Amino acid sequence: MGSVSIYFFAGDFADVLRRHEEGRQQIYQTHNEVARLVHELLAADYRVNFYSFITPERRVEQPLGRFRFISLGAKDFSVKSLLDAAVAADDADAIVAHFPNMELLRAVIATKMRSMAVLANSYNRDGLRSIFGKRRVVSLLNNPRFELVANHCMPATEHLARIGVKRDKLIAWDISHPFDPTSADPKKLASRQRFETVYAGSIIEGKGIIELIRALALLREQGIELHCSLAGLGEIDAMQALAASLGVSDLVSFVGLVGNNEVFRMMAAADLVVVPSRSEYAEGFPLTMFEAIASRTPIVCSDHPMFRPVMFDGRNASVFRAGDYRAFAAAIQRTLANPMLYAALSANAPLTWAALQGPADWRTMIFKWVVEGRSSPWIRERMLCHEEI
Repeated sequence: MGSVSIYFFAGDFADVLRRHEEGRQQIYQTHNEVARLVHELLAADYRVNFYSFITPERRVEQPLGRFRFISLGAKDFSVKSLLDAAVAADDADAIVAHFPNMELLRAVIATKMRSMAVLANSYNRDGLRSIFGKRRVVSLLNNPRFELVANHCMPATEHLARIGVKRDKLIAWDISHPFDPTSADPKKLASRQRFETVYAGSIIEGKGIIELIRALALLREQGIELHCSLAGLGEIDAMQALAASLGVSDLVSFVGLVGNNEVFRMMAAADLVVVPSRSEYAEGFPLTMFEAIASRTPIVCSDHPMFRPVMFDGRNASVFRAGDYRAFAAAIQRTLANPMLYAALSANAPLTWAALQGPADWRTMIFKWVVEGRSSPWIRERMLCHEEI
């Protein structure tokens, strides 16, 4: 019997397994795939451990016979030694580091286990400190202990190659999506007294929420009423206070965590979907962008480095300069004032979707690596360097 441990940043994976078994809706789009991976590994006679770093408390659960879920109980990202101690005590045959915490990467390298790193990150900050940070990350990921380094979608994976991660260990991943553009009809601009937009993700500065609220206030000054429903958790009190200070409390609704099906329904019913991430925010190509494209609701997004290779202004999105709320408001205004542009952005969703296809399926990638190793023909065919061989 083999064994594998997967270290996640956060998540209650005992609850994920229960929801899957009971046929209930998952909070996040990826979680049914997580549950399916567990069952596939168990069926292949593996013992499976999931570790979650950020959790309300420290506890160990065993919802299935050979599946164990360990909540480490860290309250924030800066907590030290928990990951190091967990990895040092881990007796699995293989480890998947599913987030690029420096302590986690170093701890994995110190073991003798075969390992892979799975990310959904980019490194876009400028300045000397950031340069040294990138070098440290690249050095750790290039360590021979990590047989594979996977990042979410091609733009973020190519980004790792550009900053120095070896191409011969890189692979782009994505998940199976429950929706695609065939799920909805193309949209046309409707005249309304108040338009509706949707944001899904963390409610934090780095995701551009301050720019979003300021853009709503500026649009109101210009006679355009745009209400935004924000799905997610984070700095909600601070953002509500900002909205109140700008006189737009009635234009923002913080709806908390909602199920993936509900997020898609909200997007499909809205006039716009907004993705205003700041350039320095360390994300890959976010899953919320896939949901937005599948809904065929026109997208207004920032020119975040990971969006630029895919999202083109006037073709499949209205793109604005990240961090600039005036440019954000202008992008919204021109989209809602131009029926031809609006219809074109919706009609082009299938082309955008097609351009994003090709990365390795996340669940299959991890299963193949655990069971067959890096030499798996399935994995080798999907490596970033495969086209160069």
